[in-house]
Amino acid sequence: MQEVAALFGPIHGIVWLFGVFATWRDPRRTTGIAVCAAVPGIGGLLALRALDRADAQAPNPHAPADPAGSGRHAAPSATRGRS
Repeated sequence: MQEVAALFGPIHGIVWLFGVFATWRDPRRTTGIAVCAAVPGIGGLLALRALDRADAQAPNPHAPADPAGSGRHAAPSATRGRS
């Protein structure tokens, strides 16, 4: 068991550091998310959830415009262009 801990301990530490640094470099992060990422154990998972929520709340700049403001995309009229 000691050999397994000696092998996976440093790997676990490097992965934790990677998660912290990746969160800190993310442009969507806030101070709270960065501090949360530094918490050993569950901090990285909580930071990922917070970043996902930030994505869900951000407006999509690539979405097509809705001129009617109804939240739906209007279907083209079947009679348009006919006389």
